[in-house]
Amino acid sequence: MQKGAASRESAFIGYTELKEKGCVLTTSYGKINIKFLSNVAPETVAAVHALAADISACQSCKFYRNEAVPPEGTFGPPYGLLQGSLQGMQETPPAEGGSPAKRGQVCMIPRTQEFFIALVDHDEWGAAHTVWGEVAPADMESTVRKIVEQPFHTVKHPEYGTIMRMLDAEVPFTISLAGRTTTA
Repeated sequence: MQKGAASRESAFIGYTELKEKGCVLTTSYGKINIKFLSNVAPETVAAVHALAADISACQSCKFYRNEAVPPEGTFGPPYGLLQGSLQGMQETPPAEGGSPAKRGQVCMIPRTQEFFIALVDHDEWGAAHTVWGEVAPADMESTVRKIVEQPFHTVKHPEYGTIMRMLDAEVPFTISLAGRTTTA
């Protein structure tokens, strides 16, 4: 940078460049590496980044719902997702972006601190969820698959009547920025 020149971060009010390009969820089944999609959902990525930077903030983070891939030609049930909670975020992120969830993408459920990893493309949901990350393909085939294969029971959603597959034993995880490590 030239002497006296402003950095990109100081040139614009509210602009930041995240130094870390992703985060890691560490479970008893292994790690899930997630690449941030800052260009798609900058506010959501910033909220997840802040949570991952504070290793003590995510004491209640867990996976609790494992929906297997639905039969071909149907949208479910099951619904093809692994759902969890990022409780401990300083703020609930806004709805952002405008693209449907694709296999391997990580999405926030609007107006909550709940998220899911898509096991299949979800074009049928349109842009209803905020896409903020992508799981490393190897982790989709190992850690994510192991959690989805765990025992479950079904529950009927009290308001919408949706039949959901809930894990018999929730899977806690820690969250850290890529390049840092924690234990579950």
